[in-house]
Amino acid sequence: MSKEIISALKILKKLWKNPGAMEIGNPYQNVVGVLLSARTRDEQVLKLMPGFFKAFPTPVELSKASVEKIESRINTIGMFRQKAKHLKSMATDIVEKFDGKVPQTMEELVTLAGVGRKTASVVLVASFGTPAIAVDTHVYRVTNRLGWVKTKTPEKTEEALLALVPDKWKKTVNQVFVKHGRYVCIRKPRCWACPVRDVCAFKEKNLEALSNAEEIVADIERREEIIEALRHNAI
Repeated sequence: MSKEIISALKILKKLWKNPGAMEIGNPYQNVVGVLLSARTRDEQVLKLMPGFFKAFPTPVELSKASVEKIESRINTIGMFRQKAKHLKSMATDIVEKFDGKVPQTMEELVTLAGVGRKTASVVLVASFGTPAIAVDTHVYRVTNRLGWVKTKTPEKTEEALLALVPDKWKKTVNQVFVKHGRYVCIRKPRCWACPVRDVCAFKEKNLEALSNAEEIVADIERREEIIEALRHNAI
């Protein structure tokens, strides 16, 4: 099955060329971005990042800041109070337990406040080049529809994909399926716009293009351009 997986990933990588929205800067900036992006639109997080990193350029400054001051820098996004507490605790641990450097292993990363396996996997791939697969709702949905896995939870999906996908291609899974699940393989999938529909096991394919299909595709391209521009200006 690995040949089919690699073939599909190659096709989707041509469609979704840009890195993940939170693949930015150094490991500290990367982990902050991913933590902030939980249940929040990427655009909202990317817009606040320049001001955030100007105020807290390293874990040291962030660890010394009050929760209230951190809140004031992120209060435009959802769950900002909880995230502010996590950010301060995370930075404190990085400074006190890891000599001010973001740890480079899954086991150590998940000990940081607010960092689960999904966040840790993004950081491992983006900052350290370590083979990992971050499974969010999009990756879970798309890989199950394709028939690559038959799983009930993101955790089981991660476990199955890590065994299936060759190391060289693990980093590509999150990059392409987050975007594909956000724009194309949505709840009512736009199979008419999917370049891998012929190798997809999903039985309820929606192959008839909508009357405004061109507008939908143009809007997807526009949104990706906006995110990419914001990503470049985030730090």
